[in-house]
Amino acid sequence: MPTSGDGSGTTRVLGVSASPREHGAIAALTQSALLGAQAAEGVETDYLSLAGKRIAPCNGCEPCLAAGHCVVDDDMQPLYDRLLAADALIVGTPAYFGSLSGLCKAFLERIEGLGVSEKKLALKVGGVITTAGSRNGGQELAAITVNAWFHINDMLPVGITSPVAQWGATGNTGFDIEDVHRDVIRLTPWPSELGTPPRASETIMSKEVAWLYGRKVATVAKIVAAGLGATGLGLPDRPYGWTLPDEFPPELEQVGRA
Repeated sequence: MPTSGDGSGTTRVLGVSASPREHGAIAALTQSALLGAQAAEGVETDYLSLAGKRIAPCNGCEPCLAAGHCVVDDDMQPLYDRLLAADALIVGTPAYFGSLSGLCKAFLERIEGLGVSEKKLALKVGGVITTAGSRNGGQELAAITVNAWFHINDMLPVGITSPVAQWGATGNTGFDIEDVHRDVIRLTPWPSELGTPPRASETIMSKEVAWLYGRKVATVAKIVAAGLGATGLGLPDRPYGWTLPDEFPPELEQVGRA
């Protein structure tokens, strides 16, 4: 659950660079997103690089089901508290062979260790940034995979509509370490029927897209925190049918019948 309570306190955004390259393109784009998040008032950011960390994939050992936490002793253990403290999570991953980095996949799998009977990331806001060595190098598939992970954890995924990139922010950063600083994205032409936008532009830098995206993720996180604080509501049911209602309304039986 989000941690900022009534929405008037600090909103925390955690950016995770799940690239084995500590100072690579994903690191730059993730940090650009966090800089954008700071443009939203009352936001605190935390940056986490997984480069050099020893994070094993989930091995299905299942003691976490009883313990409520992962028992595999590696570099993932200190990261759980930082995840739980965040109101929003931005996951950055390079697209390797059309999908996530192995490091990112292992990181996502190990969330099982937070406990399957209580989804502790529920209602946190999620964003994803991906990049690859070519324009169609698997960025969208990698982003969709992370979005699926958000849904599985009852999180709230955020896309980006300015400019349009429905699944998250993406880049084409090649193989040269400097490519991320010169990656230019050509925008879809603005429909003439809608008039002229205030700032017409044909191109934008991928770091600028990441900045815009981070600002949006942080803003949505603030909106969610304010709504939860104002209503006191949470999700109505625990996972896996643990809290099914005693009965369903009788009208449900008649829905769809002639």
